[in-house]
Amino acid sequence: MDRLRSFIGALRVLAQTNDPNRVVLIENAINEYLRDEPGNVRISLERLCDAIDREEAEKRRGEDWSMAGDYVRAWLRRLA
Repeated sequence: MDRLRSFIGALRVLAQTNDPNRVVLIENAINEYLRDEPGNVRISLERLCDAIDREEAEKRRGEDWSMAGDYVRAWLRRLA
């Protein structure tokens, strides 16, 4: 769980940036996280989705979690 918490911290930085390549950066970060995460990809995606949903629910000013959430949910749909 510490690895997930650390990764969410890294995603938070991307959720706050206005970089024009933010979508690509977020997708690459998620792909790397999943590649390095041992075990079942579906379980890792579900945990990541839950963590992103919790972050999004905080509604902190200047953070946009929608791209990360959409990408993870798209991954989950592909695995269904």
